Amino acid sequence: MTTPLLPPRRSRTSREIGRARQDPSSYIIAFLLAAALLIFVLWPMLSMFLEPSGADWQQYLTSDRLRGVTWNTAVMVILSTITATAIGFVFAYGLTRDDIPGKRFFRLISLLPLISPPFALGLALILLFGRSGLITSDLLGLSVDARGLIGLWVVQTFTFYPVAVLTMVSVLRNQNPAMEWAARDLGQSWFGIMRTITVPLALPGILGAALLVAMLVLADFGNPLIIAGDFRVLAVEAYIQVIGRFNLGLAAVLAIMLLVPALLLFLLQRRFLGRRSYITVTGKESTLRPIPTPRGVRYALVTFMSLVAAFVIITYASIFAGAVTRVWGVDWSLTFEHLEFVVFRTGDLRNSAAFAAIAAICCAVIATTAAYFLHRRPVPGRGALDILAVLPAALPGTMVGIAYVVTFNQAPLILTGTGAIIVISMVVRALPVGYRGSVAALHQIGPSIDESAADLGAGATRTYRTVMLPLMKGAFTAAFIYAFVESINTVSAVIFLVSPGNQLASVTIMGLAEHGYWGEATAMSAALMLVTFAALGIFRLVTRGRVRLFEL
Repeated sequence: MTTPLLPPRRSRTSREIGRARQDPSSYIIAFLLAAALLIFVLWPMLSMFLEPSGADWQQYLTSDRLRGVTWNTAVMVILSTITATAIGFVFAYGLTRDDIPGKRFFRLISLLPLISPPFALGLALILLFGRSGLITSDLLGLSVDARGLIGLWVVQTFTFYPVAVLTMVSVLRNQNPAMEWAARDLGQSWFGIMRTITVPLALPGILGAALLVAMLVLADFGNPLIIAGDFRVLAVEAYIQVIGRFNLGLAAVLAIMLLVPALLLFLLQRRFLGRRSYITVTGKESTLRPIPTPRGVRYALVTFMSLVAAFVIITYASIFAGAVTRVWGVDWSLTFEHLEFVVFRTGDLRNSAAFAAIAAICCAVIATTAAYFLHRRPVPGRGALDILAVLPAALPGTMVGIAYVVTFNQAPLILTGTGAIIVISMVVRALPVGYRGSVAALHQIGPSIDESAADLGAGATRTYRTVMLPLMKGAFTAAFIYAFVESINTVSAVIFLVSPGNQLASVTIMGLAEHGYWGEATAMSAALMLVTFAALGIFRLVTRGRVRLFEL
């Protein structure tokens, strides 16, 4: 009896290529993604690099003032990174110990600066410690000014320490307690265990957190504009060159000086965080709990975390108090005029909510679509497209705003003065987080599911729409909410792009604070925070707590 010869089994890659030829939708969507990323990410960057003339570079290199601004930026990055990372490590360590009381409360406090406007703490510090500050002037009778290096250092430390907490919590939580117990059995003290085991094993995460904080401090714009005073940094100086003097060439030079170290920090940060999962013990996962924290150390941790929490609470409370105070530092009577101004006399808050909602929908759709078609479909150039999709995470907002003004203020694509350019900048800024979250969710879905749909005759778009997208609804929702929160609070990029009729609340707050209208500024800040909290509350209800934006 002769056994019939079976045709050779085709490899998975061959099957995918064959399906792609029969269903070209993958190529069409990949082309559209590539066009969008090239036009709104790569093209503006190249245009900005080509904008400065030799005279602009010479002016920067020969100007003592501009070199001083660069030095100020470097000093602020170093100081703020050290203190924010140190506070972040203390909080992360406390949140991963079983015997530290009040961890849920401290988690909540660590999330506040992450979901509030980036300039909120700068605004609050002036209310509390400025010339008419509640604490310095009214309670202590001092005539001091919170503006300057010290004020900016404090604000950026408390603004970005939660980022360090978020990064280091998972690193410390993944350490195997068996090593701590073994060291303790060998006679090591708590300090010895920290020095020889806990800190060395967490070092990649600590360095990754420091690099991320440094990148955010470098790109920060709102706080330096409000509280830095005469202590100029690159982001603010670039803004002045565009808005005050419309010197796009010199502004582009300053933006490049921001972009180069930001890209370097981004690459280093990804490398360190990519290596943060160090194997400490092989075999079955340990069920041991961390070693007990000595009583003195426990009291010190709780005291320190409580002081930080108290400062954060007081600063945010001052914003809500300023919203209902007639004239801060002069007339403490209760009034709702400032809130009335925000709700009825200006449409800036409605513009912010509308633009942020549109940007959130676009970001969620693009992020999940790009994740599926770049990681599950055989499209050409997927590696380059993947890099372009995450590249905006390394771009300072100031640089994005200047690059968009340089690129889209002239033919062939004029977008300045429109609401479209504001929405596009919001999408670009929020896309990397939504995209990476969608890729992570996609990795948890077995490839056999979409392969089965393809075997049943479903095309790529139908498989994505009817099978994959429902399975990725958590990632889609998370991308939507993150983009909404990020967009409604953003200021560094959109401050260059707003126009009459397309004004945003975050930009209006900066103008009100700059001219001393503290009541209206705090009222609008409070309104932004309430909208953000409401969005997060809705997100939690929709996902029933199963999906978290910030894992602490």
